[in-house]
Amino acid sequence: MKKIVISFIVVALLVTACSSKPKHTPNMPPPTDTPVPPTPTPIPRLPDGTYSTKVTQQELTSAGMDEYTACENAGTFELTLSGARWDIIQDAAPGCTVLNPKFGGSVMFFSDRVTFHDDEPFGCNADFTYKWGFDGARVRFTSVDDADCEQRAYYMSTHPWVKK
Repeated sequence: MKKIVISFIVVALLVTACSSKPKHTPNMPPPTDTPVPPTPTPIPRLPDGTYSTKVTQQELTSAGMDEYTACENAGTFELTLSGARWDIIQDAAPGCTVLNPKFGGSVMFFSDRVTFHDDEPFGCNADFTYKWGFDGARVRFTSVDDADCEQRAYYMSTHPWVKK
């Protein structure tokens, strides 16, 4: 009888000892002391700075705009990018007056797309998106979502913007 009780105790001790050991999980890498941070993926964006383009009144009237709208949207445009901000200053074409020569807002880049938010859209949609390409000296914008604002789409995308 003593033999059975001792055998039972030995078996119980073996089962307890085996169940308390950590089990090896296959395909799991061994733990490391310091976690490796993920490598950030750079989001391409247009370099900060000032870019300039020019649109004539004749171009705008040839594109179908009336004289007043053409005069209001003709001239030299300077786009300044600084961080998450964009600003445009428009110098009116000769003989024209521009009612709102300064405008701007926030900007966000997503790969080859840029979305502008206009703080004061003056009758156009406040948010507009363009595809952009930059050769180191000039940037070209192609409208992706700016259909409601013909004059803005014209000065944004007709001519390249030259980096100053």
